[in-house]
Amino acid sequence: MHPIALQLFYLFTFAAISPVLAAYCKLSPSDKSWPSPEEWSGLNKSIEGTLLRTIPVASSCYPGNPFDSPYNCSDVTKHWSYAAYHSAWPESTDYSIYSNNSCVPPGADGYSKEKRCSIDGLPQYIVNATTENQVSTAMAWAYRKGIRTVIKSTGHDLGGRSTGAYAISIWTHNFNQIQHLLAWRVPGSNETADVVVAGGGNNWGSVGTVAHQVKRTVVGGEDATVGLGGLILNGGHGLLSSHYGLASDQVLQVTVITTDGRRLVANDEENQDLFWAVRGAGGGQFGVVTEFILKTHPVPASVVTGSLTFYPRHKSNESENASWAALAETVAQIPDLMDTGITGTVTSVTGEQAVSLLGLSEAVPGAAVFVSLTSYNSTTESMNATLHELESQITEGHHPHLNLTLTPPTSQSYWSFTKPNYLASQSAGSTSLLTSRLLGRPELFSLKRENLIDYLQQISVAQDTEKGSMLLFGMQAGLGPANVPEKRRGSVLPAWRTAYAHVMAYGASVNATGDPRQALAAGAQWYETVKEPVWRNWAPSSGAYMNEGNPFTSTWKHDFYGENYDRLLETKLKYDPTGSIFVWSGIGSDMWNYDLHSGLLCRVD
Repeated sequence: MHPIALQLFYLFTFAAISPVLAAYCKLSPSDKSWPSPEEWSGLNKSIEGTLLRTIPVASSCYPGNPFDSPYNCSDVTKHWSYAAYHSAWPESTDYSIYSNNSCVPPGADGYSKEKRCSIDGLPQYIVNATTENQVSTAMAWAYRKGIRTVIKSTGHDLGGRSTGAYAISIWTHNFNQIQHLLAWRVPGSNETADVVVAGGGNNWGSVGTVAHQVKRTVVGGEDATVGLGGLILNGGHGLLSSHYGLASDQVLQVTVITTDGRRLVANDEENQDLFWAVRGAGGGQFGVVTEFILKTHPVPASVVTGSLTFYPRHKSNESENASWAALAETVAQIPDLMDTGITGTVTSVTGEQAVSLLGLSEAVPGAAVFVSLTSYNSTTESMNATLHELESQITEGHHPHLNLTLTPPTSQSYWSFTKPNYLASQSAGSTSLLTSRLLGRPELFSLKRENLIDYLQQISVAQDTEKGSMLLFGMQAGLGPANVPEKRRGSVLPAWRTAYAHVMAYGASVNATGDPRQALAAGAQWYETVKEPVWRNWAPSSGAYMNEGNPFTSTWKHDFYGENYDRLLETKLKYDPTGSIFVWSGIGSDMWNYDLHSGLLCRVD
């Protein structure tokens, strides 16, 4: 990318824009037309008293508890890393850097003694909606006033889409109804389907539990605390996606409240353009989804898992080179493994990351790798044979230079493997950025091994070499997404249909205690300079999964939407013509600037 273009990209993404230069900004409390207390009270009455004034839960950790938080500071601090708690707190999201670290407890990422607790980057008000009419009324009111709208179901959001300064937040967690229907008629056909009808505020733990009770399962998130909407609307992968396709491929109907307050049912018969758009490229962009109708699937009879680890045996060039060669051979086998029905992950770590992940006594040169494989309706004998064959392939010629451990396979029921654990997710409250790419057979298997090794080494570079980096190959695509009928594919990035692995790379050192805007800008610029060019060389025609990608990449239109972008923009302008909903790297987001310092969301065209 030309240096001047790159400078403009960061300017528009992070730097404040003068109101003189901006054609229009969403309202802020400093504007004369900001609603009076009486107007806010009127809105509250019109939605049955469900309007909440934002009260940061960590306010109790600051002198005088300035916002009168009802939560004890010690409880907030103790549970700050749990996604389930952020989901239950009205204003809170998992990653506070995107709300300008406005009010975080002591000891958490983003806390600074010098910074007071404030609303700042958090929404001003929250609609604790229990009915679609309340959502519709609040959305239409904000639309007429020119106030920004954000949408939160659980707040489990790596790209900051669930928060925004001076906004009204539509909190959907009360839309938690779930119903199983054995023979629901699919619109536009004579077919029926076994489905769950699920409110948009549900999480995957709740939906999975109901499906289990009727001896069915769904394609959804592995983390029980993740919400339906954020995952489904941008594609969504899970344990069964390599078999049945993405979560968005299972959607047969949605109910959407648009920014101007209309309630629209979208399926194959009505509002087809909206139905297409929200299935894969619609997370927090077209409206509030209050209900999903999702196809269910038979429960696998069993789940067989097995793993192996390897890392350099010595601190020598031979051992280091052997580890990279073994990693390359491992990832090259991913397409063939997946074609046999196997899924799982391949995780490579360097530096101190290897010490924490694999429990090593000290950092090793090269790559330390953990391979976790899963197979459904199979046997431990079959998995054992697969692991030994993989072991033979990756250690050929390198055995003296590698420490390798194979863990014997085990078998269990699908429910015991997937049973929700709402306290398992403890990654909330952290500060990080990542970049990702969807890689297919040409990028994994067909490359010359020396070229593959070169790409693996380049993408594994860490900004802090001692801390190291992580590279995660998720085996979530393959035959499942590839075999989904055209009618069910929606707007999801087409690269999913030819990919095998969803690969996430880390390595940027984001300053957790620094200024959030500057920290995000610095991390994004490092990725733009160091890692994004690797993806563009390695897989130029592919793209990335928006839910787990770099929201600040300069090629976001290509990476997240591909050939669908122009059609998606047309649909966005139809259903949200005034830009009530903005997300970084969202459809039409280059028409706006959101500045974390001022909190202003302003037009730039």
